[in-house]
Amino acid sequence: MEILDLKGSLKFSKERHVYNTLADTPFCSISIVGWEPGQTSPIHSHPGADEIYHVLEGEGLFNDGRTEVRLGPGDTVIFPAGEVHRVQSLTRMVLYRVQAGTDRHPEPADAWPARGILGG
Repeated sequence: MEILDLKGSLKFSKERHVYNTLADTPFCSISIVGWEPGQTSPIHSHPGADEIYHVLEGEGLFNDGRTEVRLGPGDTVIFPAGEVHRVQSLTRMVLYRVQAGTDRHPEPADAWPARGILGG
């Protein structure tokens, strides 16, 4: 068993959001992420891992290129492996992040992927 110290591991930076890894196994990674207002992740995906965010504090916009949703404390979003996405903080925000999968590296995207007429 491993106990994680969320509050003691939380960090913020004016330059960019701060991921602090709390646990890392071959199959998943758990992080606490501090965001200042207005910080935005690049458009990206994780081809081999689902990315799950649970909002602990603050509010942000979570976007998969089709839908943008405003989420706040208690809300959870799941970006399945390979889904292109972006996160933007509206206020100071704290996220609990789980990446589930063996290949968690981010793949940058220059723009949102083109969607077919049927939304695919």
